Amino acid sequence: MVNYIIELPTLRDYQTENVQAVQKALMRHRRVIDCMPTGGGKTTVAKYILGSKLNREIQPGQSGNAVFAVQKRGLVDNAIQSFSKEPKLAHGVAMSGRKRTWHNRVQVGSIDSMLSWYLDGGYKSEHTYDLIINDECDNHNSKFQKFVEAHDKKRLELGLHPAYVMGLSATPMAKGLAGLYKTIVKSPSVQWLIDNGHLKPMRYVQAVHQGKLDRLKAAGEGYTAQSLAAAFEGLAGDLVSDWKQLGQGRPTLGFFSRVSYSKDACQMLNANGISARHVDGETDDDERKRLFEGLNAGEFQYLCNVGVVDRGTDIPNIGCIQLATAVNSIKKLIQMLGRGARLSTTHSDCQVIDHGGSIARLNTFFEDEIEWVLQAEKTKDLTHEPRPVIACPSCGRQYRGGSCTCGYEPTPKERKAVGLEFVAGELVEISKQAKPKKQSCEDIWRQALYAAGKSNRTYKQAIGIARGKAEKQGTKFRVPSRLDVGNKTITAIPFGDPDGGLRVASLYDGIFA
Repeated sequence: MVNYIIELPTLRDYQTENVQAVQKALMRHRRVIDCMPTGGGKTTVAKYILGSKLNREIQPGQSGNAVFAVQKRGLVDNAIQSFSKEPKLAHGVAMSGRKRTWHNRVQVGSIDSMLSWYLDGGYKSEHTYDLIINDECDNHNSKFQKFVEAHDKKRLELGLHPAYVMGLSATPMAKGLAGLYKTIVKSPSVQWLIDNGHLKPMRYVQAVHQGKLDRLKAAGEGYTAQSLAAAFEGLAGDLVSDWKQLGQGRPTLGFFSRVSYSKDACQMLNANGISARHVDGETDDDERKRLFEGLNAGEFQYLCNVGVVDRGTDIPNIGCIQLATAVNSIKKLIQMLGRGARLSTTHSDCQVIDHGGSIARLNTFFEDEIEWVLQAEKTKDLTHEPRPVIACPSCGRQYRGGSCTCGYEPTPKERKAVGLEFVAGELVEISKQAKPKKQSCEDIWRQALYAAGKSNRTYKQAIGIARGKAEKQGTKFRVPSRLDVGNKTITAIPFGDPDGGLRVASLYDGIFA
């Protein structure tokens, strides 16, 4: 029996659609990832789904419990804060150093504490969960998977069904995700959220003073610590100068490659009349919370950080991000830029100052649409082929296509220097061998559906056509979850669905007939 009804949070329209899609995917696959951009409201969606579960009667084979698992202690406090807002979701905390309240059917848990408490050569507790929501699921996936495997084995011993598992991530790319999750549910794109007033747009500026980028040495999806140190040594003074010129006095989050550089910059900023603070992995949880709240409230202007504020941190009033480091991963760059994406009471956009050339090198803006897939474990596995980035020689703004908003149009010599030329009014890369530009999965899929529709072939045969087209250009084809065709948006048919055997001409209201 349901003893009481939990009031659920009010959702935006796109969040309601997302919840419905996630619940449908969980019933079909049991283990899914909800991919929603930073600032899109992942925790709110999770709160809604948890509350909905508690509002249902406990069925045979269930324990009646659920857990919201996170990877860092600081993120536990973020979840507690969200669940404590009206309408409140009663919850306990499964983390060392906190009072345990097991009578609450929902727990917020640190995965490290949960591994320590529950696992000892097996799952040693009879307290199990019907639903496990894994926040930032692309981080420390191996730890979480170890917990789920032992947890479900215990559930079977107790005569309970395996848990439903829901991962949350804006950037679901990590080793082993495909071994645990079965599908990714995608929400509207970053650009759609910006266009509809749910996120702040970004403005990108190449810093006047760049690091010594020729000293960077790649190592996997990043750079060696030694080469990062060499590339950004002594940048503190120039960083202050560039911030005064480009930062516009906005509340700023600075990213640094090592603690000593962050502390040097903090000291230099304060010496120049810019109120600054520093945070790193050694800063205790309470002090971190005070610093985040202080920056958001305008108590100081600049927060220097090393490896702390790269994901999962809610500081909406950030109006500027200064990248005094270099990254070699699209996933990491998007996570860093996403810190400035939330709607703010102080600024309508976020200024990005790039000292490490990461934006141009990775050819990535925060608003770029990236096709996240379970099998992608490295940047090179992603479908990501946007137009190239150019930095205006006049104002330093990084942009794509046409002339800069400052009115300056690059000269032919300047365009050639960065390997660009104008074609039909747009900047494109100069191709020495005049190779045709590779088509995106969306373009290939659209063509394949039209071809299958005209030749009276099935949906599965359309996939075969698309794979052949992709193979010819040397890429791997993945069926897009959504596709815009004219003024309509169509969705993909899940793998194994009987509708896959239907003819394309009869699907999608005859669009491809």
